[in-house]
Amino acid sequence: MGLTIVTPPATEPLTVAEVRSHLRLDTSAGEVAPTAPTVALIAPPAAGNVDNGAHRYRVTFVTSDGETDGGTISDIVTVADKTVNGKVTVSAIPLGGAAVTSRKLYRTVAGGSNYLFLATIADNTTTTYTDNIADAGLGVACPTTNTTEDPTLNALIKVARQYAETVTRRALITQTWDWVLDAFPKDDFEVPLPTLQSVTHIKYYDTNGILTEWLPVTEYSVDINSEPGRISPAYQVVYPTARVINNAVTVRFIAGYGAAAAVPQGIKLAMLETVAFLYVNRGVVAAELPPAIDMLFWPFRVLTW
Repeated sequence: MGLTIVTPPATEPLTVAEVRSHLRLDTSAGEVAPTAPTVALIAPPAAGNVDNGAHRYRVTFVTSDGETDGGTISDIVTVADKTVNGKVTVSAIPLGGAAVTSRKLYRTVAGGSNYLFLATIADNTTTTYTDNIADAGLGVACPTTNTTEDPTLNALIKVARQYAETVTRRALITQTWDWVLDAFPKDDFEVPLPTLQSVTHIKYYDTNGILTEWLPVTEYSVDINSEPGRISPAYQVVYPTARVINNAVTVRFIAGYGAAAAVPQGIKLAMLETVAFLYVNRGVVAAELPPAIDMLFWPFRVLTW
């Protein structure tokens, strides 16, 4: 008997935002957002495209994992007549740590308060930039959340979900599996990884060694109300005759509570505590999950199949 996943969960029971809240992580988690750059009208004066009015700037750090939120806001620089001096020098642009691969500049429109994308500095060494972009050429809004640590959190969420599924012997988010057996059972199938949602097909090698689907599907009944779910021949129907070989029968089924919202809060809490423990003990190979966290999963364990 063996289980092989066909379609893994499309989402996870927890979001990064939920984990951040549980861990009480603020925007300083991950790469710390930059300090403010220095801004001034270009000297000597030169006509340019920066709109007349007051402007401020912010910088973000970009890593292979994500982007910080906007850093400290710069002082105001005011363009009074862009036909005389419509360019701004941005200097003392902060440098990031070893993980920073580039930086992004964001600027307000004249008199505005929202920070919009201005330019990317595709290195971690350049400290100056000449801004000659009109307000109409600015792009998307500056991030408000630091995502540079999201890959770590996503990895921990996945590990916590896999651990939860192992301990409870359940599928959480909707997923598809192939369950391979050497023969049809004498009685009902008890399908693993509840909650059973549906059976896609049952295939077997017949006595001639030909892979055959058990049809019509009315020849068997699927009980999704029991836990574990069950498959049994219909009334006065017997199982097909399968060749006596290893892995003679394959049941493809869909299991799980459904979407993340359907996963019981008790399992989610246990997963949050698992993530918290793993986050705090990163790099500690010998750390063992406390029994108290394991106990949170116990009410949801499937005791037999």
